[in-house]
Amino acid sequence: MNEHELQQLTMEISRTSFHREFTHKITYNRRLRSSGGRYLLKTGNIEINPLIEQELGLEALVGVIKHELCHYHLHHEIRRAVQQ
Repeated sequence: MNEHELQQLTMEISRTSFHREFTHKITYNRRLRSSGGRYLLKTGNIEINPLIEQELGLEALVGVIKHELCHYHLHHEIRRAVQQ
């Protein structure tokens, strides 16, 4: 899966599983070794270890994306609540 397809998949998962939009970027990061992915607080972007899909398959990739989207949406909800 290329990064454009990864972006589209993430946006769809965000809409269907969280009923919220994912408005940032998701990219592969080959330097990730000890985790499947990470949410970057400073940018709001998500990075994914490309070996997840290659070695564990699409179902595992979707699981990692959902996990990182939990961090993403929780962080954005907290920011909204603090601003009010």
